[in-house]
Amino acid sequence: MGFIRYLIYMIPILWAFLKDLIWEDLSLGEIRTNYLFGKANAYDRANFLQKAVRVYKEILRRETYSIPVFLSLGGIYYRRGLFETAIPYYEKVIRVNPKHYQGHYWLAMCFWRLQRYHAAINTLEEVIHFLPTFKDALNLMGECYEQIGEAAKAERCYLKAISVDPNRIIIHSGVIDRWDQEKKREEWIKH
Repeated sequence: MGFIRYLIYMIPILWAFLKDLIWEDLSLGEIRTNYLFGKANAYDRANFLQKAVRVYKEILRRETYSIPVFLSLGGIYYRRGLFETAIPYYEKVIRVNPKHYQGHYWLAMCFWRLQRYHAAINTLEEVIHFLPTFKDALNLMGECYEQIGEAAKAERCYLKAISVDPNRIIIHSGVIDRWDQEKKREEWIKH
């Protein structure tokens, strides 16, 4: 069944490959890289982990410091719950580009999933330093602070996330909910 899914996922990849060959003004190296990315993605979607990893590593032989490959490899392992295995790939992204906010965020997500909240906070501080309106990072930092029992810091992070989000949505609001409940209780007592 997995092989059939792989073939189905490869149909648009093969079409893009032909389109690149015929109509696009790309070098053969660029066409090959695009095809390999598509092939690796098809393997990943069909749940052939080792084959997808092999294809991404083939790209890395030609493009040693490819951030898209590092992110893809980290993502493959992250989606499968292999957070420790994903971490080195996100760290490589950050080594290549220290201001790559997605690399920092997904590294922090791995730490959060592994309940390494202090490591996640340190990583999130990096990304928030150069992207202070990154609401997902602010939300995650609030969650980390909440997990280590620092409710006041968590609340500040959540409130900052709410202030930069036009939809006013936060991921976890345990601290905010408790704060609202306490305010309502105080108002009820006053009346």
